Amino acid sequence: MKFHRLIIFVIPIAAGTGVLFINSFAAGSPRADAVRGAGIVATGADYGVVACARCHAFDGTADGSGAFPKLSGMSAYYLEKQLRDFASGSRSDPIMSAIARKMKPEDIADVSAYYSGVHATPTPPPAATPELLALGTRLATVGDEDRKVQACEGCHGPHGRGEDPAIPPLAGQYAHYIAFQMRMWRMGYRKNDANQQMATIAKRLGPQDIEAIGLYFERVPQPDFPKDRRQP
Repeated sequence: MKFHRLIIFVIPIAAGTGVLFINSFAAGSPRADAVRGAGIVATGADYGVVACARCHAFDGTADGSGAFPKLSGMSAYYLEKQLRDFASGSRSDPIMSAIARKMKPEDIADVSAYYSGVHATPTPPPAATPELLALGTRLATVGDEDRKVQACEGCHGPHGRGEDPAIPPLAGQYAHYIAFQMRMWRMGYRKNDANQQMATIAKRLGPQDIEAIGLYFERVPQPDFPKDRRQP
């Protein structure tokens, strides 16, 4: 039997202010404390860990520019792996690598547990031509047999909802961020895929293909969460 606990906590955002959250979630692994993770997300840690909310927002929406990804709803397993990869150098980013190296293993687990259970505020997608959307839809849902490009949804799940625990959702993610990561795979700067499947596919796509895929997925609504997922 899975037991749930009700937790009420206040996260200080600025002097004299606070935000009240009431969370009901399944008691899970003893190594992950989502409430402690919420504190790190909001205020960081005094040993050099910057508050995650500065870039990714408290609900995982980020700043809307697409420079930073939405983190809400990704599996804790996937988020932990990315943070460990940043810390080890398997994945490189001037901001995230420096932060991840200062995080303790429990920080990584707790922050990942927190973001895996929140739902980002929906954001309006950027404008796109019908031609680009048609191209993105075709590549995402059908692929391109002539270029040996499999459909994105073949791995990332129907409507880009992800395949827990290892494959992240793309639904609702910023088009700019998706396109940027695909360019990183294409140019060989990102290599933290065990079988290099993403790099192989990205190298078969042109700039317009990559832009179109991002525009398609940003328009797909993020999936509804199970009832035991936390909602800020």
